[in-house]
Amino acid sequence: MNGPNAINSDYVLNDIRIVLKSGLPLNESGFSRIRSYPEHRCDIIAEGISLEYGQRRYDFNNQHRDDFALHIKKNSCAFQYTFSGEGRFQTLPNGRIIRMTPGMGFLLPVPSPTRYWLPPGGAWEFGFLLISGDMAHSLVTQLVRLHGYLWQLPVTHPAIDLLKHLHRRVLDRQIPDEFEVAALAHRFLMELFRTHRKPRAEVLPAIGRVIQLVDQDYHNPDLSIERMAREAGLSRHHFSRLFRRETGSSPHAYLQYFRLQRALNRITNSKVPIKQIALESGYRDYAYFCKEFKRLTHQTPLSARRIGDKFNLSAIHTE
Repeated sequence: MNGPNAINSDYVLNDIRIVLKSGLPLNESGFSRIRSYPEHRCDIIAEGISLEYGQRRYDFNNQHRDDFALHIKKNSCAFQYTFSGEGRFQTLPNGRIIRMTPGMGFLLPVPSPTRYWLPPGGAWEFGFLLISGDMAHSLVTQLVRLHGYLWQLPVTHPAIDLLKHLHRRVLDRQIPDEFEVAALAHRFLMELFRTHRKPRAEVLPAIGRVIQLVDQDYHNPDLSIERMAREAGLSRHHFSRLFRRETGSSPHAYLQYFRLQRALNRITNSKVPIKQIALESGYRDYAYFCKEFKRLTHQTPLSARRIGDKFNLSAIHTE
């Protein structure tokens, strides 16, 4: 991808929002810091989905970080996750240069002996969190010591789901209060500790491409098992068998779960009409959506909305 004109096919304008290849709108937001308790903070101070493609110089040396996004320098930490394109990461002064491809992220305290940047002529779509506070800094420092700076995470990982869910809530003006933001920051870091403690086997690259496809295109009602098999470069029979072996679920059940989870997120955290949510989650038939929703969650969509964000997403049962 070369130059700003080359990105035109990678995003669409949707309700005056630029929606990127990840399916997430382009936006960056900052939060007020918690002032109710001054000690042992773990706050999210900014979040966003960004696309860098040469519109500005994007190169950060975190030994000497001094930019507006980190104006609160003490005890700041950064997480960044690649959705598409790629950037570069290096441990200073002479570490190997790592290509930050889709599914790769980094977590680091600031300052730290690290650098990340976008090479000339490239493009990099990523989500990020800036986390601050002495508790956050201590937890991130422990994670770096145990795991290192780099993380390979599927787009369905709970930490990435949390990042995307927070982003959508902010854009829908369902902004959590300062205490919930702090709880989200802590939960995000705990998901990374969980992953380090119980690492999951990497899925095969072909299956990883399909998981990425589902994350990006689940809202398309024409997304089929045949298309998923083509993305994997396999016959339908071979693909279905391999997908179940790698994920523990059939491709159909996985796609259903993904769509219903996203629909449930919006039902319980927005006032968007349920029929519109069903359509935007990949269902042409609203009656079928309601039937599947109740079968897999044991609640009607309207009941789930009444319950609100206390409804447990793990209530969805795949076959």
